[in-house]
Amino acid sequence: MVTVPSPLDDAELLFHAPMGDVGALYDRAAYRYDHFRDLWLRLAGARAEQGLLDDLRHALHPGATVLDAGCGTGALARQVLAIEPTAQLTLLDLSPRMLAKADDVPGDHIIGSVLDLPFPDNSFDIVLSGWVIETVPDPIAAVAEYLRVINPGGSVLYTFCSLPQGFFSRAGSAWLRGAVKRGFAGQFLPEESTPWHDCDRSHRLSTHGGLATQIALAKCCTVAPQPVPSGSVAAQ
Repeated sequence: MVTVPSPLDDAELLFHAPMGDVGALYDRAAYRYDHFRDLWLRLAGARAEQGLLDDLRHALHPGATVLDAGCGTGALARQVLAIEPTAQLTLLDLSPRMLAKADDVPGDHIIGSVLDLPFPDNSFDIVLSGWVIETVPDPIAAVAEYLRVINPGGSVLYTFCSLPQGFFSRAGSAWLRGAVKRGFAGQFLPEESTPWHDCDRSHRLSTHGGLATQIALAKCCTVAPQPVPSGSVAAQ
């Protein structure tokens, strides 16, 4: 008999999460992570993730080597194979229990941190990272690692929770931002902490009033916090 978690179980998961150990936090949340991930996409993240998938379709080619950095339960990795079945996947996550939920996804499965990727330079055609960099102490260092391990023609594609601009946008999203922070160690990144490089090979998409952001970078990019470029796209 399968026991269905109750709303009280979900509240306990959100409001009594262990602090200070992100790996332990996600180990604890693994059994309900897909539920909360789907909820986040419905509330705010869907358009940003769709932007990532659109970029992924353009970047993938037969036999492409792809790193899913902070793979969680493997949702993005499954999307990779749905688009290009011959892609060669590597899945990396800090949480063993989260990684175990992706056992059905073929490829190398590695326990590790996005801040110290255990791969040589120029190892992958594509690095994907969905809703990860906001959970680490140094998001810019994480994206610098992603850029290090892509090859010269490669792409880095990532989404993250971002801090909306303006008093009313911040006030209206305070409850959601608080829940993500308490339950999943997710910081909504302000502009000064956002890894970004403005050039003709990069682009970014800000969605849902600035709560979610998607960025695509190339090997030439050097990440640093920078002002939003005038050509950036905003979507609701």
